[in-house]
Amino acid sequence: MIVLMFAAFTAFSQSKSEREVSDIVKQWAASMVSRDMDALGKILADDIEITDSNGNRRGKKEELQVLKPVPGFITVSVDNEDVKIRIFGKTAIVTALTRMVFNSDNMPVVAAMRYTAVFVKRDGRWQIVALQTMKVPFPNREKNSPPT
Repeated sequence: MIVLMFAAFTAFSQSKSEREVSDIVKQWAASMVSRDMDALGKILADDIEITDSNGNRRGKKEELQVLKPVPGFITVSVDNEDVKIRIFGKTAIVTALTRMVFNSDNMPVVAAMRYTAVFVKRDGRWQIVALQTMKVPFPNREKNSPPT
């Protein structure tokens, strides 16, 4: 009972914008797993600026090319943790730790990164306009251990 009350309080304490952005972050992760290019194209703004963990910059076209499905490479999971959302009017700043598990030619590959994403609400929907990522060691946790 207490757990349900806490969950209800947590959901209630989030603003409408925080809930919307949280939903988009979940859709983003799901779209990464399924490599849903249409959904990713809607989440990433046309004028997005991305700085990857190697310091390289790219835009939407290049990002969608990187995310395009590749034979022999399957995204198994994309899990966001430690998600923090701050709303500033029609702008949201999201920080999170993301754990990813891939299968590359039947070999498990794991990665983890922290990211900061800036979302802007345009024409009634939230889109990422800036993204910066940083590689971090894949934390060892039984629950999210890579497949063996």
